[in-house]
Amino acid sequence: MNLSKNSSKACAARRGGLTLLAGLMIAGLGFSGGTVQAQIHPDAKTGHKIASKLCTGCHIVDSQAGGTVSADVPSFVEIANLPNQTAEAIAGRIVIPHPPMPKIQLTREEIGDVAAYIMSLRKADAP
Repeated sequence: MNLSKNSSKACAARRGGLTLLAGLMIAGLGFSGGTVQAQIHPDAKTGHKIASKLCTGCHIVDSQAGGTVSADVPSFVEIANLPNQTAEAIAGRIVIPHPPMPKIQLTREEIGDVAAYIMSLRKADAP
């Protein structure tokens, strides 16, 4: 039996399971095509408060630049205005963070609030 092959299969299975779990969590947020369902009411104002406490060490959170952050880390305005950006995609990046973003423990409602805040920064003419 080849242990490295089995180990690779186990890692792939775990990644698949995590992806499925994240998808289910995001679906539970109640987002559909960038609009919010009646099930959960994300609040951009609350999302701004959460982001101001947890995200300002790495991101420029407000619509106007204030403070300094790494050039490699996008501002919330930049994130909001990515082509075809959705609240669901933002929530997914919070649920399954990418390096160097730390894993932050937030409730589904808090994730929805932060995603709603970021989307509130989206320009009307964004692609």
